[in-house]
Amino acid sequence: MPHMCTSGVRRSWLLKEACHRHWLSIAAQVGRRPSEFRDISGARIFASVVACILDGDAARFREDDMCQLFMVEVPSAQTGWRSQFVLTSGTKTLGVEILTSYARRNGPSNSELGAPELFERFRDERDHAAARRAGLIRRIGRHDRELAVRDEAPPHITFEINEDAHLNGVGLVYFAHIHDMIERAERNAVPEYVGTYPMRNRRAHFYGNLDVGDRLEITARARARSLSPNPSVVVHSHARRASDGQVIACAESIYAR
Repeated sequence: MPHMCTSGVRRSWLLKEACHRHWLSIAAQVGRRPSEFRDISGARIFASVVACILDGDAARFREDDMCQLFMVEVPSAQTGWRSQFVLTSGTKTLGVEILTSYARRNGPSNSELGAPELFERFRDERDHAAARRAGLIRRIGRHDRELAVRDEAPPHITFEINEDAHLNGVGLVYFAHIHDMIERAERNAVPEYVGTYPMRNRRAHFYGNLDVGDRLEITARARARSLSPNPSVVVHSHARRASDGQVIACAESIYAR
């Protein structure tokens, strides 16, 4: 049961499944296999995840539940390459949003990813009404990164990047693995909250990538969002690349009874 863990639906499984369908939807619209995506210069380009949002309580799902996964918003230039999925089982729901942008390699290192020269079919329509939410998510991500860059607190936990465990088929560290690392850092930093309250929402942003052997250093801070009778805690996390100190991911997670 790769989609389950002891506490419910495995959130990283849902992210992987949603992103796989997101990617296939883009390929179908463009009329090319993913391996054939090229920019104007002929360089290969990738649909790189820049943000994901999980909404709902994964712990409500159980081993014998019959579930369905629906795509309720299709990624397209008009939506800013944002998609939305909902996993349901009866009245239980767990939603996931994926926002992607295009990136290309500018050298052998994953830290050298850059913006490609895009053909028209790959460019997002940022002035389109359906792309407004994608634009908002991007702005929040830039704001979160600016705050994280100024934070000089030491990390709560460090992960070394492993080829077999963390890379995807094109040699990049997969965003869902970074999401898992952030979740472990939250538990490490504030176990009394993360272990007691279910996670209700997480918004994560991704700004870069890492090479095998580099380390991801994650700092997490918690504060009370509300008190009795309905306590909740918000945890802000940011992850730095140890090799150069660059912030490559941020997250905000809400845990509530």
